[in-house]
Amino acid sequence: MNAQTENNQARIDTGESEGDKGANAIDMLRRFHYGEPIATASTDKLSGALLPALLNPYRDASAIRYEYPLYLAPAESSEQETLAKPAAEHLRESLEAMTLSDSDARILKDNLPWLERYIRQQLEDPNPVDASEIFAAAAAALQEQLDLEQASREILAADLERLQGAIAPGGKFLGYGPHSSLHLLVHAIRHRHENQHGVFREQINKHIHGLRSLLDVEKAKAAQTSDDKSADGTAGQYLDTNALTGMLGRRARGSIDMPEERRNRIAQALEDLQAWKDDPVLVRFVGKLEDPSLVDLPVLEVVDSGDPCTTASETFKRDAEKCARLFAAARIATLEINDAYDPAIHDSWFASFDWQAFSDEEMQLVTKVVALVSADYLAGDGLPSISHLLGSRLPVHVLTWVRAYDNPAVRPGEGPFDAYRFELAYFGVGHRQVVVAQSSAARHEDLLAGFLCALDSNRTSLHLINRGTQTRTKKPLLDAWFVASAALEGRAHPFLLINPDRGDHAAERVSFGGNPQADNDWPVETLEYRSADGETTRMDLAFTFADYALLMPALHDHFRMAPTGFDSPDLVTVDQYLQADDELIDRLVPFVWGIDENGVLARLVVSRALVFACRDRLNYWHTLQELAGVQNFYVEEAVDRIIKEQQVQLDVEREQLKKEHEEQLESARSEAAGQAMGQLVDVLMGADLSGMIADDSQIASMPAPEATPAEVAAEPDPDADADAEAQPEVDEEEDELSFDEPWLDTAMCTTCDDCMGINKMMFVYNEDKQAIIKDATAGPYADLVAAAEICPAKCIHPGKPLDPNEPGLDELIARAEPFN
Repeated sequence: MNAQTENNQARIDTGESEGDKGANAIDMLRRFHYGEPIATASTDKLSGALLPALLNPYRDASAIRYEYPLYLAPAESSEQETLAKPAAEHLRESLEAMTLSDSDARILKDNLPWLERYIRQQLEDPNPVDASEIFAAAAAALQEQLDLEQASREILAADLERLQGAIAPGGKFLGYGPHSSLHLLVHAIRHRHENQHGVFREQINKHIHGLRSLLDVEKAKAAQTSDDKSADGTAGQYLDTNALTGMLGRRARGSIDMPEERRNRIAQALEDLQAWKDDPVLVRFVGKLEDPSLVDLPVLEVVDSGDPCTTASETFKRDAEKCARLFAAARIATLEINDAYDPAIHDSWFASFDWQAFSDEEMQLVTKVVALVSADYLAGDGLPSISHLLGSRLPVHVLTWVRAYDNPAVRPGEGPFDAYRFELAYFGVGHRQVVVAQSSAARHEDLLAGFLCALDSNRTSLHLINRGTQTRTKKPLLDAWFVASAALEGRAHPFLLINPDRGDHAAERVSFGGNPQADNDWPVETLEYRSADGETTRMDLAFTFADYALLMPALHDHFRMAPTGFDSPDLVTVDQYLQADDELIDRLVPFVWGIDENGVLARLVVSRALVFACRDRLNYWHTLQELAGVQNFYVEEAVDRIIKEQQVQLDVEREQLKKEHEEQLESARSEAAGQAMGQLVDVLMGADLSGMIADDSQIASMPAPEATPAEVAAEPDPDADADAEAQPEVDEEEDELSFDEPWLDTAMCTTCDDCMGINKMMFVYNEDKQAIIKDATAGPYADLVAAAEICPAKCIHPGKPLDPNEPGLDELIARAEPFN
């Protein structure tokens, strides 16, 4: 007994010791969360190659197919053709187009993923390369890798040759890298230039031909006049043919010489048009550009500047001034060829002709100017110049790289979470007439959508791009493409495109569809992991800004590892913490799930500063949702108000209908009862009541002599006979008037057909399309009860059963009672 007691006490002591240990652990983690220095120094920092749990499958990017590399269509392709698409998609679509059945090109189809992986590996230098050349190298490597028999080798070679033929001349492959977005921008500019300048060249040539024709006619007229004067001899010098023609007026049939002023204007316009040469530089980057592959492009010029926004404005104005002379010459040519030039109107107009008078088509022909500015500069010293540019109406494009985890407005010595984040996109939205594109380089379609929107709009534009670069690490745990995608998932850098050309309403201007699970606060995915007992378990996890922050080594001080295997009710995930009630916040400790290179899950407690940043990102996310019409508070409030108003109205109408129905039903019942009582009175009044009084005249008379017993027995009793005759009639009348019979309040019938569906022999419609009971014996009592129960007007009254032998009568009578 003593031994058992000692064992129990030991287990209790052990439990208390473990409990104390757990209490100490959660208390220490809570203190770290609140930023206490002792707890921060005493808790375990991150160790090992930890990733957010949901991103663990993406450690080895070489085994995963994603959007890059891209296939860039030739710049000369039509505007309807897709500018860029994943190389894997292009090859797959081309292969499907050239095969008729699943069995065709079977070897190539089976090895297409190998080809894609080889091409991606060859694009480690993320610059555009000739797609046909690199595909040829990949095809040769595949044939060498497979080492097929001669027949299969020949089939594969033929299929590879056909697939290579689907790559258009000039097509390129682009890998993912720090400047992939710039290459896409240049690609979009080249594509737009080829289509627009081709049309403009045709117009210029047409104008040149028209102006030459006008001058050639004048030259011919001048030559003819000279010949005529020579023929007239001496008299010709005294005759002014032009003056004579003017005197003749409309009756003149000869030609009039062109005024010298007009001839000079046409000659000048022709000279300006002939002097035009298409500028090989399509875009000028203003700022610092360190990528040598871009600097060396002939279509690109780099203008170094310490104030890119101001310099970009000046650069555009200079280019526009050069173009103004050309565009004015083209417009003058059109007017002169159509004989519509009026010096009184057009001279002063063209004297002040500048970029603000350009048409949309002319504005598209001016060399594009792109200011490359850092986010820190824009949110700091460059804020006045960027604000001035965004309000200037100059079609200058501002492009900046954004570190999604950082705050561009922090001052030296401040941390990224020491203040609310300065949102450059929202700053751009505040300028109202600016194209704002916040996008991720990992999503090429969203990136191109922003570029093309800006290039086609002739507005100032602001492009905020996250590339997924990581700092303070030599070998990132994740490929930059996945890091950029994680910024999009964690609401650190949500997609946003504002196009003022679509209209004045936010719902028209805002594009928001590039965000994953845009209706939710955070994207939620399912994590599969193996529990301690070896079973596969699933867990739904939200990917928050704190999960994204775990990818940034610069932010690892905001995490601490909970002891292995430790759990507590106070430990909650960040998304749960942000939704918790205020009275629970002080007790709870937020964490995210991390996973190391061995696949072991760990709880990583988050600092209070990082939780504040999560709340700040969530607040901005809600702002963008309302801007885009997603989870809009005002819309939801209006919908709730309308629903409540409609519900109140429906309740009132329902009560009114109920009241009217009850009044009609009560009236019908009273009327039916009155009719029944009237019929009963009529029967009773028509009965023989003479036996109830002494005689008919009520006059006193002498009594008759008593009869003998024999006479009494022999004489019939007239009263008895009368009673015998009257009794059956009264009984019959009472049977007809019994309230136990079934009846139907026909006036209340709504013609719902429910009773007809039960028994069409028992219930029929009258001439007013309202139900009556035709024959109550045409079915069992159960049909009457069932019909009464489903009747919406409650106008069927089953009465009592007509057949006392029908089974289940006790239950049926009880069910019928509410309707009788």
